[in-house]
Amino acid sequence: MRTPFPVFRLRCSHFTSILQHIPGTDHAGIATQSVVEKMLMKESNQTRHDLGREEFIKKVWEWKGEYGNRITTQLRKLGSSVDWSRERFTMDEMCSNAVIEAFNRFHEDGLLYRAERLGNWSCALKSAISDIEVDYIDLEGRTFREVKTHKGNPNDAKGRYEFGVLTSFAYPIEDSDEKLVVATTRLETMLGDTAVAIHPEDERYKHLHGKHVVHPFNGRKIPIVCDGELVDMAFGTGAVKITPAHDPNDYECGKRHNLEFITILTPDGAINHNGSQFEGMMRYDARIAVEEALKEKGLYVGKEPNKMRIGLCSRSGDILEPMITPQWYVNCSGMAKRSTDAVRNGELKIVPEEHEKTWFQWLDNIRDWCVSRQLWWGHQIPAWFATKKGEEGVLKTDMKNNDRWVVARNEEVRNFNLCAGCLCTL
Repeated sequence: MRTPFPVFRLRCSHFTSILQHIPGTDHAGIATQSVVEKMLMKESNQTRHDLGREEFIKKVWEWKGEYGNRITTQLRKLGSSVDWSRERFTMDEMCSNAVIEAFNRFHEDGLLYRAERLGNWSCALKSAISDIEVDYIDLEGRTFREVKTHKGNPNDAKGRYEFGVLTSFAYPIEDSDEKLVVATTRLETMLGDTAVAIHPEDERYKHLHGKHVVHPFNGRKIPIVCDGELVDMAFGTGAVKITPAHDPNDYECGKRHNLEFITILTPDGAINHNGSQFEGMMRYDARIAVEEALKEKGLYVGKEPNKMRIGLCSRSGDILEPMITPQWYVNCSGMAKRSTDAVRNGELKIVPEEHEKTWFQWLDNIRDWCVSRQLWWGHQIPAWFATKKGEEGVLKTDMKNNDRWVVARNEEVRNFNLCAGCLCTL
């Protein structure tokens, strides 16, 4: 057996609502880890990886000891009259036990599960990010921005990268001299394209139904699919590149057409082994290189200013990447339905009534709650990944091995569950 998966963490606030009447402070996993990492780099030019997990956690506790009590000190000075004898910190033993117990109960009830799906990914933090931790900025057109995780754009005097443009390029159609032009605001994602979508009623492309285009960098055959839900015939060329592993709309299209989901990025935002000759480049450096390579192949069409919205991590300021990763989720559908039913049948009244619309908009469209984070500072998920002694090449991140995860309250219960599940040899 190995130790619990060392990178997944829980935000304690996910599972300690029962403690809401006890005065206390949150461990603020992302914010605290970010602050300590910056301090570490400034003081010793080291990353947390240079230090190692155990030593880094010691540094965080030292920081908490020096700065963590400032919040409650300020509250006392403001005259807060709560019962300070009951004060708690979310990494206290009692809170940690509550997290473990709640996690196990949710899992036993079938409410908590592990799945692989598209979500917000911070390349700076190397962690999943929830929707409420995303800040959006609107770009009116061509805009240059600094990207902290990159060394800098050599083509810009200030090292900034280009955003707010729509880049068009052509895919060669298999066994034909014809080309199909598509456009994208994130050119590097074409490395993970697994389809081109057209509208089934678009007369311009009816002769292409059931045919394929050929990827210019790896020769992969990419199907042309008909999708009236995604494609607007009047927008652009009426042909849409589909990257299911890196775009929410494409993700749904990929599920509808049973497309291949190809992830092209490493956790830190570099192009991975699926990126052909661009492997190892940071994502926005690859954007520039892909454009140049398309020009060399005569497939580059052009680009134009384009209004768009960019999601930023509220903690790191990093530009977020939609990416498929395995995470732990809580099923929220039942809770959401009980909440909406309570308002509809009058059991619960929202004042003022005009806010009912927001209530229903959120809860009628609820999505399952991602409760894991890839952090070192925080509660370690009480789940173990089982491997046979000497076994190699079995990846925790491969969903084919998902049944090897064992959720338990402690290692003693874990060992019992392994034997009961006929995994005692693992």
